[in-house]
Amino acid sequence: MHERHTRVQTDVRSLHFADHFDALFRHDIDVAFLRPPVPDGIEVQQLATEARLACLPASDPLADRPRITLAQLADRPVIDVPPQVPRVWWNFWAVDPRPGDIPVRYGPVASDMEGLLHLVAQGEGMCFLPAAARDLFPRPGVRYVEVTDLPPSTAGLAWLRSNRTEPLIEAVADAARCVASA
Repeated sequence: MHERHTRVQTDVRSLHFADHFDALFRHDIDVAFLRPPVPDGIEVQQLATEARLACLPASDPLADRPRITLAQLADRPVIDVPPQVPRVWWNFWAVDPRPGDIPVRYGPVASDMEGLLHLVAQGEGMCFLPAAARDLFPRPGVRYVEVTDLPPSTAGLAWLRSNRTEPLIEAVADAARCVASA
């Protein structure tokens, strides 16, 4: 972005789970890197696709297996998120509903990634994260395990659909496309 538009100033922020979408709707940010699904009114440019993994407490008997299935995780509580987070997004990440309409049992609430990983490490529950989390968020007490029957996730650049033709949005989207294709 800086190479193509030297006069454009960027500010990178780390947001809590509930803030990703709200910040776009409030016009606090112009674009966000996030993982779909997204609520109505937001448009996403897909950048990458990767597997989702189970993020388990190291003490869980399944944590040392190379691969597991969703059915094996049926009785594990899933860390929940605050009510401000769109359910369409968290239902995807919690895999709710599960195949066979197995109900998901929710555990304690985490508002950000650090809190989520802390609760998992403490044995309070589990979650599903993109495969990149294994390298980006290694933590004592946490194990990442492949889930053979879990659909992948995508990472994307998002903006308000109503802003799609704004020059800044088009410039950032173009820069992201160039980086993603390289």
